[in-house]
Amino acid sequence: MDFELLRKLKDWRIEAARREGVDLFRVFQNTTLEEIAASKPKTKDDLLAIKGIRERKFEKYGAQILALVGGNVEPEPEDGRGEKLYTVSRFLDLLNNNLRASGARIQGEVSSFDLRGSYLFFSLKDKEDESVLSCFMWSKDYALYGIELEAGMEIIIDGFPAVYKPTGKLSMQVSAIELVGEGALKKAYEELRKKLEEEGLFAPERKKAVPALPGKIGLITSETGAVIHDFLNNLGKYGYQIKFINSRVEGQVAVSGLMSAVDYFNKQDIDVLVIIRGGGSLESLQAFNNEMLVRKIAGCRMPVICGIGHDKDVPLASLVADLGVSTPTAVAIYLNRTWDDAVKRLAVLERDIFYKYQELLQVEKYRLEEMAGSLRKYFGMIFQEFDGIRHRLRSALADIGYNIKSLAKMLDDSFGLVFEKFARNFQDQGNFLDETEKRLKIYDPTRQLKLGYCIASAGGRVIKSVRQVKNGDSIDIQVSDGKMRSIINEINKIN
Repeated sequence: MDFELLRKLKDWRIEAARREGVDLFRVFQNTTLEEIAASKPKTKDDLLAIKGIRERKFEKYGAQILALVGGNVEPEPEDGRGEKLYTVSRFLDLLNNNLRASGARIQGEVSSFDLRGSYLFFSLKDKEDESVLSCFMWSKDYALYGIELEAGMEIIIDGFPAVYKPTGKLSMQVSAIELVGEGALKKAYEELRKKLEEEGLFAPERKKAVPALPGKIGLITSETGAVIHDFLNNLGKYGYQIKFINSRVEGQVAVSGLMSAVDYFNKQDIDVLVIIRGGGSLESLQAFNNEMLVRKIAGCRMPVICGIGHDKDVPLASLVADLGVSTPTAVAIYLNRTWDDAVKRLAVLERDIFYKYQELLQVEKYRLEEMAGSLRKYFGMIFQEFDGIRHRLRSALADIGYNIKSLAKMLDDSFGLVFEKFARNFQDQGNFLDETEKRLKIYDPTRQLKLGYCIASAGGRVIKSVRQVKNGDSIDIQVSDGKMRSIINEINKIN
């Protein structure tokens, strides 16, 4: 995300909301501005693809936003003579857009002051010729800088001129204010330092420890100048993952960007947040003595290291940080500290491992030599025992040969006995089968039928008694060569 562009967009929104007399979110919500700063749309289609911007919003603000981003703006309509033709509103929008490029730092004396809810109106007068400049500032921005304006107070403002569309009057849109003079700055510094100290914000017990071997670093500073290079060049090659946000670091005007960057990193997965800038006077370091920024640093969930150069008075941001050092190089050296210690410790461990290995190797050498001697002794005993076993085996084999011959003779004798007994049993079984066959023939029903007998049945059941039938029943009679059916006419019982 381009935080400088986001700052410009927020300043533009403030001016647009003031002109229209509406709340900031009525112009655009923060999420919409953040998406614009992240995607940097170049065309109308790019802008309409962002959530929160539709045709109506584009017609009203599209050209101004694209101009801020540096995108392509559609050409203005022309009259019949080929000249550009503007509406009053459109012309004032273009004028204000061009006036934004005329931003300036202006020093003067406060001649009037009027705080109305969310607005602050005041006039800045030139002490030389009594020239007066009307100024407008949002009350939330006014509160950001912690300065209570009074008539006759000399201040410096940062801002840009703008025409208020409902009245057509020109005024200075103020984004930052700061005191003039070392004495005033020193007094404000001491008062705020005492206030924060009484609250315990500088107490050692509330400070968080910087983790050993930090890997993920959030970095806030300006991308221009030698500071960032001094820091990066002094960081060891330990695989640091650095997330960087470019921010202004000079004067009160830097407060807004610094606070946005701190808010961003407070939501990121980092081990430590680093805020650095080079040395400077009390006046140039005003942003780092801002109460709201100091409190935001104090509220960070991760440790914060401030490396801010200074003459005499330590910036309040450094006092409230978990670690404050005087130079960016000192920050890099501190971050390297545990890594450097780890490297040194690894070298010691490497040496200790080598010596320990040599010692163990020597011990194992002696142990192997002892084992080799023992093995030679044991193998001698084994070979001797093997010879004894070989002699006993030869003797056993000779005995086995004799026993095999004896068993062969026993098998021959046994085979004759078994064969004789088998033949005798076979003959007995044959005789038994012949006898059984004779008996079966005697009791064969077919033989009985041939002898004149018959088998009477009724309903498929053999008739064994006269009680099974009655006169008039039909019965089947089987003889040797067929069957007959008969009707019972008379039944005579035998006792």
